[in-house]
Parts: sequence; C-alpha cells; structure tokens
Amino acid sequence: MQTVATRAGISRATLVRLFPTRQDLLQAVANKILDDCEQALSRTEGEAAPTSRTLDELIGDYRPFAQLWNLVYVEPEVLGADQASDRASVVFRRTVSFVERAQKVGLMRTDMPAPWLASTFCSIAETAWELTLEGHMGARQAPEFIQGILRHGVFA
Repeated sequence: MQTVATRAGISRATLVRLFPTRQDLLQAVANKILDDCEQALSRTEGEAAPTSRTLDELIGDYRPFAQLWNLVYVEPEVLGADQASDRASVVFRRTVSFVERAQKVGLMRTDMPAPWLASTFCSIAETAWELTLEGHMGARQAPEFIQGILRHGVFA
C-alpha cells in the first residue's frame, strides 16, 4: 500500500481512507481496467465488419487488455470476486467475438480458433506492456510490436 501511495503522490493514510484494504484497492483497479477494456471493445463494435483500421485501433488500445491479462496471472484473487470475474469473462467473449468477425472478413487467420487468437492478442499485449514498463521498448513501439507479431509471427 505504501508503494502505491508513493507512486500516486498521496499519503498512505489518504490511500487507506479511499481503499481500506488491499482487496478494495485491487477491486478498484480491476474495475478501472475492465471499464477501459469495455470502452475499447465498444469502439470496435460500431461497424458490422471489422476493418484494418478497427484492428489498428484495438491494438492501439492494448494497455487495458495487457493489464487484465496481467491481473489474471499475477493477482488471480482479484477476479475471484463474482462481479469482476463475470465482467472479465464478458470482456474475453467480446474479444473473441471481434476475432470471429475479423476472421469472417479475412482480416485474421481462420486456421486457428478465435479464442486462441484472442488469447494471443492479450498475451502479446501483456508482453508489450511489461517491456515498456521495464524500459526495453518505447510506448509508441508497443502497438507496432503487437501488430507485427499478430500479422507476421516471430519467424523471418
């Protein structure tokens, strides 16, 4: 809690007043991440069929997907709360639905199931986010990295 307070530029007492327990803080973080994922997905659902531009926009909004994926593995108890877990499941189903629509129009490969590709997007996004946090990649390079791996894989 002290580390979070310091990074937020507030006192620990203020943080504890806002979020009395670590679990309260983690739930608030999870809800913010889920809100951001839902907003990014809502922007992709306005068109009947995804386009290259829509895919680029979703990749540009990669951070909440990366953070959600990170929470699932680093802080799985956060999603143990029914509401957060249910919302995370809906976000993933919506991501899979985007991939399915992209597959139908030839934007994404069809030889792999959509859940695999949606999971791949989230895991690559999480990798890009971690690389950015660790200073191994610039923030503006992350979407290019995700795009390159999704479109061309890792082999030359």
